[in-house]
Parts: sequence; structure tokens; C-alpha cells
Amino acid sequence: MKVKIEAINNLSLYKIDSIFIAIICTDTLFVADIGVTIATFRKMFPDVMIQGINPSYIFGKRHIFEVIKIILECNKRNIKIAKRLEMELLLRIVCSNQVDKAINIGGIKNNGSGCFILFSEKKRPIIDSIKYLRKMFFKENSFLLNATKEKMLEICERLEIPCSNFNTKEFLKILTEKAALVSQQVSN
Repeated sequence: MKVKIEAINNLSLYKIDSIFIAIICTDTLFVADIGVTIATFRKMFPDVMIQGINPSYIFGKRHIFEVIKIILECNKRNIKIAKRLEMELLLRIVCSNQVDKAINIGGIKNNGSGCFILFSEKKRPIIDSIKYLRKMFFKENSFLLNATKEKMLEICERLEIPCSNFNTKEFLKILTEKAALVSQQVSN
């Protein structure tokens, strides 16, 4: 169960099971190379997992939390579709079992908007990593995660879901089910 445990400089820190989670969104990423930036972050904070996702593919914070619950349960049962939990998060958010496709679809791009999802079993490293990221991205925008009708229509089109007049709760349930059904690609 997701629990908001505290705010750090106006940023909420959440906890699901034994995992601390933080979400930071920024309008525009001004970095030379996003891959190098994330690799550097991972070296600096080895106890913190990070995934950058294009916020237009995220239907609100609850979408993130539901997918994290799925990946944590799959990890416990040893039925992961990716070696790294942060990649599993991206794959399930965009409902794909192909890493390259998931990165192309939902990965963040230089000079675009981005949502960074941080998670860790340790509280201190995640707090330190939040402070580091906030120095890099001083123009945060949590409204990028709003679950809007326009975003719902775009996601329906991309996932080839017949658009209906879903309410937010119904659509989140559909996305959660689709995320749970993403499975490891079978090769012949």
C-alpha cells in the first residue's frame, strides 16, 4: 500500500512495502546527453534506482504506484521481464516487452520534458539523490503528470484501446491490467 511519509523541500516521499519512492518532473531537460547523465547519477547513488519516463505516457502518480506494486510483486516471485527493476518500470508503464521499443516510446529525450522516478530501500540515499536532481532541474512541474482526457485519448490511440468515455478510475484500472499482462518476449 502506498503511503505518503514526508515532504522534502515540497517534494513528497512515498513508501510501498519497504521501498521509498520519489517523483520529480521537469518541463525541459537541458543536459548534453541524458544517457550519460543517468549513468553518472547511478554511479553517484548506487542505492537508488532511477528511471526517466516521458510524462505524456504516465496517467498520473497512481499509474506509477500501481505499476511499482506490480514490479515489486513480480520481483518477489522472480518473474521479472527485465534484469533491472527500473527498466521493468518503463516496460510496464508503456506496455511493451521490448526494451528498445520502450525506450523509443516512453524514454526521455534531451530538451524534452521528463519524469524521474526514484526508488530505494534506503531513505538517506533517496533524500540525497532528490537534492542532487533538484539542483540539476530547477524548473519542476508536477502538473505534467495530471491525468487529463487528452492524455487518456493519446494513450488509448498508442495502445490501440477503443476510446470510450472511461472515467479516470476505470482507465487507470485498464492501464494497470495491461501493465500486469506485459510478459517476457518468447523467442523461437
